[in-house]
Amino acid sequence: MLALVEADVLALVEALVLADVEADVLADVDADVLADVDADVLADVDADVLALVEADVLALVDADALADVDADVLALVEALVLADSLADTEADSEFLSVTFKVYVFSVLAP
Repeated sequence: MLALVEADVLALVEALVLADVEADVLADVDADVLADVDADVLADVDADVLALVEADVLALVDADALADVDADVLALVEALVLADSLADTEADSEFLSVTFKVYVFSVLAP
């Protein structure tokens, strides 16, 4: 009977001590070691896997969101193109005006 009680007590004490020791050991793991492990694991990730994940994520992007982005980008590009075109038109108009004046004066002057 004493052997059974002793075995139960030892098993209970052993479980409690192991739990405390395990918690202490885990708490003492160096953050630098974990960072090194993370860096090594990340360095070993295969580019093909990343490409597949990227493809899957891109496939899940909502078409409506892309349409909104397209509309915003197109509006911005259109505004920039129109502004550039207007500037070019004004420059061309000024050039033609000066050219016409020079022509008229050259014809009238002699």
